[in-house]
Amino acid sequence: MFYRFGGALILLVIIALSGIAIEKRNLTLRRTVSHQKFRQEVLMEEHAVHRLKAQQLGAPGRLMNDLDAAELRRPRGVPPAPPIKFKRPTPRVDPNAPLN
Repeated sequence: MFYRFGGALILLVIIALSGIAIEKRNLTLRRTVSHQKFRQEVLMEEHAVHRLKAQQLGAPGRLMNDLDAAELRRPRGVPPAPPIKFKRPTPRVDPNAPLN
């Protein structure tokens, strides 16, 4: 009788310990996946920033090509048009509004 009880108790302890080991492994894997997803989001944001920076750095070359093409279309001896001065818009203020 004692051997059966001892055997059942040992079997229960082994099952419990294996369950704990499986849960611990499961939590470790979930933590790893979560970390990988976070790292992927960070890398995607960095990729977007670098892509925007590359487009901005490539823009002057395209602008210069546009300016060169406009320069070639302009007849010789005609000076380029002066740049349009920026006029600051007047603020829209209600004269009857109370001052706070």
